[in-house]
Amino acid sequence: MKRLAFWSVAILVSLWALASVTIAPAFFVAVNSYAVDQDPGSRGLGFDNIEIESDGVTLVGWWIPAEAPIAELIFVHGAGSNRISEYVGSLDFYATLNSLGISVIAMDLRNHGNSPITDARLHMGAKEWADVLAAAQWLNQTQPSALPRFVLGVSMGGGAVIRALHEGLAVRGTILLDPQLEILDSLMQGAKVVTGLPAPLFVIAAQAAIWQYDLPAGAQSPLIQAASLQQPILLLQDWDDPVTRSHHAQSLADENPQVQLKRVPHIFSDNPCIRGRGNWGSHAASHPCHPAWTRQQIATFMNGLITDTSPLQ
Repeated sequence: MKRLAFWSVAILVSLWALASVTIAPAFFVAVNSYAVDQDPGSRGLGFDNIEIESDGVTLVGWWIPAEAPIAELIFVHGAGSNRISEYVGSLDFYATLNSLGISVIAMDLRNHGNSPITDARLHMGAKEWADVLAAAQWLNQTQPSALPRFVLGVSMGGGAVIRALHEGLAVRGTILLDPQLEILDSLMQGAKVVTGLPAPLFVIAAQAAIWQYDLPAGAQSPLIQAASLQQPILLLQDWDDPVTRSHHAQSLADENPQVQLKRVPHIFSDNPCIRGRGNWGSHAASHPCHPAWTRQQIATFMNGLITDTSPLQ
């Protein structure tokens, strides 16, 4: 019986390992996005539908100008999401930013929303960063101004923003909301959220996905790259985030004095603001759950960087 049990376990482990390197990696990079069927007009905002050329891909998005703008911001959504993400409360977020005098450009990244499907894969910022630079170029070409420019990245969008900054994106300041800083860990935790199984079971599959699809790791890791950034960074981190975990945010803040780490007020599991999210919980829920707090953090951060204008109220 002991021998049979041993071989049964050995076979199961071998099959799991085989599946982890042959079948599972594709699931980590599969895109399950959805169409954009709302617009900023539903929040009383004026906007223009725009197209952004990004390395041969025509992205679709919005230009949402503030009435009396004192700054502009590139808004970058996360993996499997788009510019109307309910998880982030994007449309309400744009209204908050506009109320602060911040004009917003928001687009669907490649393979997301209404933008073209190129390879139907998530690249965790390794290719999406080009779309962030393209949004900046669109602003330069169609909305030239001397206004200070900011960029905001959510989850995987945070990783894309970090890479874009390394590739030359010029901004006055950066805002990261529950950013994906450590790819291996976030893939494992994401698998745990989806399956309910312990995260360590997915370490082989997650590492295989990184190797097979050339996801950011080593010197290309968002955490490593962000540690050397010289731009001021506001990092809004939910300490209970189950996917982009808080100890990575703390590590970045410890490494880079440019990072202002702000802990999102606790979000209780029964709060209506995260109803329907399942095991994703409070990931990226700062604005839906604490809109006034989020608004104040952004206003304070930008006020410290914008000169010769009235303070954001």
